[in-house]
Amino acid sequence: MFVMTLRSLLASTGLLLGAISPMTQADTLRLGIGEWATGQASTYVLKAVLEDAGHEVEIRSVSLAAIWQGLSVGELDAFTGAWLPVTQASYRASVGDKVEDLGPNLSDARVGLAVPSYVEASSIADLAEAGDAFDRRIHGIDPGAGIMALTEQAMAAYGLDDWRLVAGSDAAMSKTLEAATERQDPIVVTAWAPHPVFSGQSLRYLEDPQGLYSQEESIHTITRLGLAEEMPEAAAILDRFAWSADDVQELMEANQANGEYEANARAWVEAHPELVAEWLGKDD
Repeated sequence: MFVMTLRSLLASTGLLLGAISPMTQADTLRLGIGEWATGQASTYVLKAVLEDAGHEVEIRSVSLAAIWQGLSVGELDAFTGAWLPVTQASYRASVGDKVEDLGPNLSDARVGLAVPSYVEASSIADLAEAGDAFDRRIHGIDPGAGIMALTEQAMAAYGLDDWRLVAGSDAAMSKTLEAATERQDPIVVTAWAPHPVFSGQSLRYLEDPQGLYSQEESIHTITRLGLAEEMPEAAAILDRFAWSADDVQELMEANQANGEYEANARAWVEAHPELVAEWLGKDD
């Protein structure tokens, strides 16, 4: 089983606690961001909403391990990209009761391994006999992501010891997938939904007979302890923040197309006044 402690993850990325210091002004809300499609979408949308409500917001892009550690020691205020109960379970367990879980902001999420529709394999168990076709590679995202740890476990469980898990960014994985599908080449990628690749290409999840990946994930909002007492209005907005896969899909596609996360989030907020009003508590 693939096991990596929080401390070793921090050390391997060079992101110990000092990486997100020094502390900013007390009235600045510090959001940790996960550099993947759903995390980029939710973080920048909330930045726009919180700024409209009069709050200063700073987005900090650090490793996933550093985000959870930063929340646990009060160096970050909130994180909207916690995939639970499975994908980031080890990170959640490592901080125990040192953070506040506000619950899901998006339900009906899923993670797993996916292939284009033209690929013959239907199960992860099929991959061991088809290594040559896939060049014995699974294309993933950043090495600290929860789905990468799950995939390491899956590779061991399904006899893929001679395969390589290729780490990279969400964008790099998407580009590699796009190029492979244009050539009709077999490819396996770490996948999660919602994600823009599922709207732009015909993908399907590989069956997971051992049940290592979760088909019933939710994305949670996590805050540091004490935020509700110190910044009650901001904490209330974070607590009310919730949307659906349909709400986020168009925004993720725009982000993938041009990378203008802040501008796209602002346009999305302006186009969805009723939902934003719910987050602001103005529909009560």
